[in-house]
Amino acid sequence: MIARPARVMLASLALLVAFALAASGLLDESLWNDEAWTAWAVQPPYVADTLARVRSDVHPPLYFLLLDGWTLAAGDSVFALRLPSALFGLLALAATYAAGMRLFDAQTGLLALALVATAGFFVYYTREARMYSLLLGLGTLSTWGYLRWRARPNVRRGLLYAGLLAALLYTHYAGALLALAQLVHRLVFPPCPVRRSGRLDSTAAETSSDHYSTPKAGDAGLKAFLHRMGRGWGGVLPFALALALFAPWLPVFADQMRANPNGPLALPVPTDWGTLAALALIFTGGHWLLPLLPFAPGLGALIRPKPRGALPLLALWLLLTPAALLALNAWAAPVYQVRYTIAALPAWALLLAYGLRRTRLPVMAALLLALAAAQLSAYPSLWPGKPPWETVIRQVIAARDPLEPAITDLAPYSPAAFYDRALHLRRGISLDLAWRLHNAEEVRERVAVFDAVESVWVALPVNTAKTWHIVTLLDAERGSGYRAALMNMIFYRFDRGAAGDLRFRFGDQARYVDGPDAGQQFDLRRGDSLCSDFTLQALETLDGRFSTGLHLVDITGSRSVAQQDAGLGSWAAGAFIHVSPCLDIPPQVAPGYYHLELAVYNWSTGRRLPVIEDGGGEGLDWGDVMRLAAVNVSK
Repeated sequence: MIARPARVMLASLALLVAFALAASGLLDESLWNDEAWTAWAVQPPYVADTLARVRSDVHPPLYFLLLDGWTLAAGDSVFALRLPSALFGLLALAATYAAGMRLFDAQTGLLALALVATAGFFVYYTREARMYSLLLGLGTLSTWGYLRWRARPNVRRGLLYAGLLAALLYTHYAGALLALAQLVHRLVFPPCPVRRSGRLDSTAAETSSDHYSTPKAGDAGLKAFLHRMGRGWGGVLPFALALALFAPWLPVFADQMRANPNGPLALPVPTDWGTLAALALIFTGGHWLLPLLPFAPGLGALIRPKPRGALPLLALWLLLTPAALLALNAWAAPVYQVRYTIAALPAWALLLAYGLRRTRLPVMAALLLALAAAQLSAYPSLWPGKPPWETVIRQVIAARDPLEPAITDLAPYSPAAFYDRALHLRRGISLDLAWRLHNAEEVRERVAVFDAVESVWVALPVNTAKTWHIVTLLDAERGSGYRAALMNMIFYRFDRGAAGDLRFRFGDQARYVDGPDAGQQFDLRRGDSLCSDFTLQALETLDGRFSTGLHLVDITGSRSVAQQDAGLGSWAAGAFIHVSPCLDIPPQVAPGYYHLELAVYNWSTGRRLPVIEDGGGEGLDWGDVMRLAAVNVSK
């Protein structure tokens, strides 16, 4: 048994090391999409505006409100935005230690603290300006509060526990599943009463999660009532109070789930064996069998005496959240992302720590070091780096003369917009088109403003017809002198001189040779047919697995009103492939501007080939669809 001063010193040292590990990497990588959205959400000076932006997302507001207050004092630099996550991580570690003490003993708590601190899951999200570190901290703290309240259900502990549950619900909706796990445990494994005959018995009950102290025979009033209510169905009172505290947000939650349960930026994840394997890989640190080692030297650990209900609580804590999310994802709505399961990480660590605790000290130390080293060594492969937005934008700024005009379209919540605010990407002469949609005629008018200048820059998203139209107009008169792309953004400079040097291909399979381009416009009526001729060249032998998809989409690019798909067939490398699809304009379609989109996809998997621009040498990713001619539909 480790003496109390030594335990405190070891726990404090572990917390300092964990904080150093997290804080040392806060500036290693650029902000990515979700973090840039966070920075945008807390940018307004008024809380009401922040809440309005949060309502348009798919998360509750507590993290954003805390960060909003923090940035008022600390600023909105990358370090300032991410530092709270590192601090919330410390809260999670301290709560893991405290929960381990209540469930088992101090040594188990220390071991679990070390395992959580070195888990890639923990390290990654303590370096990210999102709510997942707070979800982890409050989830673990609520479990500790549950164990304290379970041991002695009095007013103070009940209110504290209810407050922690409410804060958990206001941090992330997945927190409701952890609260459900605690409720199920409370109902299935009610604590055993211990009659208080004196100070010694009361203290004993206080250190166990499986017993609660009962009032003395002379106790009466509220205290005795609460002790009685702590048994049976009265034990749900903190849960009911937490739900009542969360009730004002329930209408917003319902609206968010109706609008977009997976959020505006995240891609849906299927419920399949690959998703399950990825989840297991994250929790095991990439080493499937290594977590079994703590139980191998002393297999009797599973049958030795243990607190009643402790292992079932850990099992519920670990399994209910991912199982429920995957089930909802499969049968209700796309709500699963692996990061939503982070609050289950301490349960996994406590199970491993319980196995380690039952081994001899030298073996325990060796296994702990092996597990920690394995988790840290797997971090780079399991958690790939974020896109280098800051590096790319600094390079663009260094290459651009502020007097060279730039045409930009930066969504205010994007990483490009965040670094524009920090580094002034659009300094000098610039024309920003992000403020509204533009039809083909308006795009031509705005590009014509710069006809007389020598060089024109663009910083545009590749997934809009507006971008393809602008680039096509500039490419018709100029050559590309600077080229860069990152994620869905391109950064090009077009200089007077050799023109028309942009070339596009679909992956390594086919090159776009001829056909409509984004500078053209067709004027049609509802009910007309639009026939186009495309020429592709096979870059390798095509075996009949690929098809073309021609779509007519609205000006936002989000809604298809007509489409025509056709198989490409089998072709030898170098062969020219002629495709002549026809689209029927629906008679009920609304008049206005539409655009043609062309994609090449593997029909057996449905996966689209990437669109690569390689006219200037190195291939740059332009998404997975070519946006072509504008179509003006009239009645």
